[in-house]
Amino acid sequence: MLQRNLRLRQKSLFKKVFAQRKSFSGKYVVVYVAEGPSRFGFIASKKVGNAVVRNRAKRLMREVIRRHLLEINENTQIICIARSSIKGVSYSEVENSLVKSLYRAKAIKGVDLN
Repeated sequence: MLQRNLRLRQKSLFKKVFAQRKSFSGKYVVVYVAEGPSRFGFIASKKVGNAVVRNRAKRLMREVIRRHLLEINENTQIICIARSSIKGVSYSEVENSLVKSLYRAKAIKGVDLN
């Protein structure tokens, strides 16, 4: 599980990341990137599905970030927003989509996209 001190938890911190307007979309996840201390936020709106589906989507995104934590550039704040297409998708598909979005955002280093 991703450590609690690495998560964005306050609305004001989310707003600061959104204010920079650097977004990169993938098939299953939209990523917002900003500079600042390394922290991560995860959002799944009601459009994604019921509580079970939303929580699963956030767990999948958190796990991808946790596994790639060492590859993510320092001083980067990232918000991951689940798209409605994430419903019923496997971990590997979410991982590929999220890592590609992070790579395009130049927020991750040393990744082979094949």
